[in-house]
Amino acid sequence: MGPDWTVALMPGERLDCLLGRSGATVAMLACGARCEPVPWQLDERDADGRLVLDGGSEPNRDDPPGMVDANDELLWMVADAGRRARPGELPEAECRLEVTLRRGDEVAWVYLVSNPRPAPRSTRRYVRYDAETDRIETDRVAIGFAAPTARLLALRGADGAFGGNLLDRLKVRASAWFLGLIPLGRDEDDIEHRFAAWRVGPIRALRREYQWVRLTSWLRTPIFETETLVTRDAMTLPVRLRLNYRPTTYFSDIEIVAVLDFRALDGWQVVTSGGATAVVGGAGGAIAGPADWVALRGPDATLVLELLVGESLRSLAPTVVYRVGDAAQSPEDVPGERPGLGYALTAWSEIDRGEHWFAARAYALPKDVDLGAFARARVDPLAIEVDRAR
Repeated sequence: MGPDWTVALMPGERLDCLLGRSGATVAMLACGARCEPVPWQLDERDADGRLVLDGGSEPNRDDPPGMVDANDELLWMVADAGRRARPGELPEAECRLEVTLRRGDEVAWVYLVSNPRPAPRSTRRYVRYDAETDRIETDRVAIGFAAPTARLLALRGADGAFGGNLLDRLKVRASAWFLGLIPLGRDEDDIEHRFAAWRVGPIRALRREYQWVRLTSWLRTPIFETETLVTRDAMTLPVRLRLNYRPTTYFSDIEIVAVLDFRALDGWQVVTSGGATAVVGGAGGAIAGPADWVALRGPDATLVLELLVGESLRSLAPTVVYRVGDAAQSPEDVPGERPGLGYALTAWSEIDRGEHWFAARAYALPKDVDLGAFARARVDPLAIEVDRAR
């Protein structure tokens, strides 16, 4: 049903008779030739509403753990949904829910069943995490951290093995004038961080860290919490921060640029939602301007980037950044950008003090993915209906 990269997410408050049950007693079934278990994941939230990450040096817990609560999240891959179950086809259960997925004219179903005993589970996993190397692997990509920003992106080949690292680093460059007199510039090496916790399930991996930026020897930004979320096809990096004063109280001409600096993607095609195109190392020059998303289409995969901003940051002016060149822009390990692709954020004058949220999201999709279908799925929401199963 629909693009195969979509993850369905249902809040726990909609789980009806499953509420208060142990997650270990819940099975998710989809029907094809027969009704069989499919991968799913229950991510819990603690009393403060934070996602529960139970690995690492600073884990947090739910109370009681492992129970289906109203503030939890249930996730599965939309592509795993199947046909509607026929009468008598589902197992008997104390709780049995039919979940209907609709997008446009398409419809599919999954079923949730629970009895007071351990439930059957699919052995399929879409994500894996190695805490020692801080590396997340999916069906298509491997992503490596061990730094304030990602330093590894490798694609899985047809033989099942990962190729070489395509990414030099995620560059985060900020510039401004302090009190209108002193020019300041900061990059990702000025980001200080503390890795805190992680969790991985069949559908997504999560890692939490705290970050702050050195502005001067005596001034830093407020500490902000980041939670990287990785599914089979996408990585989302949401950032929540509290500003104790308006950014323009002390700074002017603020610009923040976040760019994925690739090592060598010559020949890949660049496509934006606005219709701009270029070929890395060939036809087409720099691209700048507003765009909901920007894609890199290569011989083995299509990479798509988008920037999401919370309501309090709607006045910012995000524009696409696409650069190709051999000129060094230190810090970097491989001089030049082939290409550099990302977003710039300007127009900070209307941003006030308080809580703010934004996120960068990157997709690793099949090489022949229909970008038109991708664009339609972004604006055509997935409707999820829950009823007691027959």
